[in-house]
Amino acid sequence: MERKTWIDLLRGICMMAILLDHTEIYYTGTNLIPYEFYVVNALTLFFFLSGYLFHRPDGFALRHKLLSILRGIFMPYFIFTTVIALPKALAHGQDLDLGTLAAGILTGQASWFVAALGVAELLFAAFLHLTHGRQLPLLLLSAGAFLVSALLPSGLQPWYWQADNALQAMLFLCAGYLYHRHETVFERIDSFPWTVLLAITLILLKFYEWDGHLTLMLWPIRVTSYPVFLADFALSAMLLPAICKRCPPCRMIQWTGAHSIVYYFFCGAAPLLVARLMNLSGFPYTGQYVSVIIAFAMVYALTTAAAWLIYRYIPAVTGRK
Repeated sequence: MERKTWIDLLRGICMMAILLDHTEIYYTGTNLIPYEFYVVNALTLFFFLSGYLFHRPDGFALRHKLLSILRGIFMPYFIFTTVIALPKALAHGQDLDLGTLAAGILTGQASWFVAALGVAELLFAAFLHLTHGRQLPLLLLSAGAFLVSALLPSGLQPWYWQADNALQAMLFLCAGYLYHRHETVFERIDSFPWTVLLAITLILLKFYEWDGHLTLMLWPIRVTSYPVFLADFALSAMLLPAICKRCPPCRMIQWTGAHSIVYYFFCGAAPLLVARLMNLSGFPYTGQYVSVIIAFAMVYALTTAAAWLIYRYIPAVTGRK
């Protein structure tokens, strides 16, 4: 299947949003731009795009997809989390007990998003196989999984293998899958006025969330209004693909999107390192956002260099042949 550049572009934008969020947290100690303004959309759209890629014109092959998930998500998860376990614990001043570190890796706690994505894709593959791709049963199963995630007890202690997030993500994957199946319908209604209307509606919704102090947190799951949460996701899932399909190519951002899983493994280490370097160099955050932009540029350059070196010299660890 031909690679679609708008998917890599949107993934790249989402990855940069996550890097900015982590840069703010490590450098300033807090989210200067509210989490609900953009981070929730970046994370849910990653799941949406994963669901989009489940649909193939030549049909769904369970065995092929399972091998792809194991090779492209779970193998990098175990390799990267094992390699960075000790440096990560040292950097955060955590216990260096090898048993504790191993338990975190084996229970899916070492990288919550990658673990949740892997489990969600396994579950969605099973749902597709069980329903033979029939849309209504697939939608009902996915919505049921989402409902279960909303009813599970929430807290600071994550579920093993991020089961709550994986169940929640089923609806986002299903939305992406159905969007792909009916993409021609969305393209027929897609127009500049429609895009502007979606953008204005989403902006108004964001201000409603901010004014109402609503929480739309994915990890750990803390959602104070599920109707708003779903409306927010639906608007961004229609708006952002439409914008990215119109955007001119940007090779740097597209490269980031195509290699985003490696970026994600460094999205904590790079901001932490940059924040400490800036503080030690006499450039702590003093209320000027321009310093955050500088820190973010350094974080992006550092993670890009790390990803390039890995894909250039040891691509096998990412699941690539």
